[in-house]
Amino acid sequence: MQKRKNIQRFLGTLLMMVSVFLSTFDAYALPVTGIIDGADEKSVRGWALNSSDPSVPVDVKVVILNQTSGQVAAELYTTASLHREDLTEQGTGGYGFEVSVPWDSYGNGTYLIEAFAAGQKLSGTKVHGVGVTAPVTTLRSLGIFRTTAYCPCRQCSGKWGGLTSTGTIATANHTISVDPRVIPYGSRLMIGGVLYTAEDCGGGVKGRHVDIFFNTHGETRGYGSRNVEVYLVQ
Repeated sequence: MQKRKNIQRFLGTLLMMVSVFLSTFDAYALPVTGIIDGADEKSVRGWALNSSDPSVPVDVKVVILNQTSGQVAAELYTTASLHREDLTEQGTGGYGFEVSVPWDSYGNGTYLIEAFAAGQKLSGTKVHGVGVTAPVTTLRSLGIFRTTAYCPCRQCSGKWGGLTSTGTIATANHTISVDPRVIPYGSRLMIGGVLYTAEDCGGGVKGRHVDIFFNTHGETRGYGSRNVEVYLVQ
């Protein structure tokens, strides 16, 4: 009898914990949409809204990432509450945001700009240069890919050496091997702050897998296998 009561008490506690978890999850898993649609030497701009309750502005976090070091230079916070005439059909139209960015304080280099609202990443990732000429690009996240490394040695490339599937000569910091059914040849991808071109394929490169070309086998062993976010440069 006591054992049955203990089991009932345990199940009751478990159900209560599940209920609390689900209510908490619902509170944070907002159906947020939005985009970064502008970035210059003064600010980062865009919009974000919670489609389940368009009357309530959402908080936005803008992350500035140094592409060379991979370090976060800044996290800037604002609220998407500025009026945007182009968004009035979505509700109030007060879904814009703009945050000032002190670029000079970060040092020279190129920086990746990302934004998040309610834990969800907004589209329209940008690149901005400080003291350098940054490519004018829009980056679209393709998600997390498994990345590995290869070189022109026989162990990595067999008889092909540095010759790629598209007829080019593989170059470090430029050439990647892809599954062309997933990433078409010629696509430009940003991986770890480096701009690559998809111009090779390999028998072991299938699905969400990218093989990065290096000059030496020692570099490939040092790189190993890493799961990283891959961006399509548009």
